[in-house]
Amino acid sequence: MVIEADNLRILAALSSVGGSVLLAWRVKRILEALTLVVGGHELNIQQLMPGQTGDIYNLGNLTAHVERAKGTGLLVAGFLLLAASGGLNLWALLL
Repeated sequence: MVIEADNLRILAALSSVGGSVLLAWRVKRILEALTLVVGGHELNIQQLMPGQTGDIYNLGNLTAHVERAKGTGLLVAGFLLLAASGGLNLWALLL
């Protein structure tokens, strides 16, 4: 079975798109979690400022959102797909 350079380029493009999508999704999830934590932290600080009236709410366990967003499996898969894309492009170039 002979592998043609055009087929390798197609596989490289698909691998690159897949890796980029995975990495973008992971970054989006991490940024959403960090935004939530920073917003909660800012709210806690504002409620403790002098002159604050009304009830004070302690927003606890915010770091649990960051811990859930830290999964590395999809991050590693995204980088592996990007590396595979580079390898496939190199292979196609050498053919």
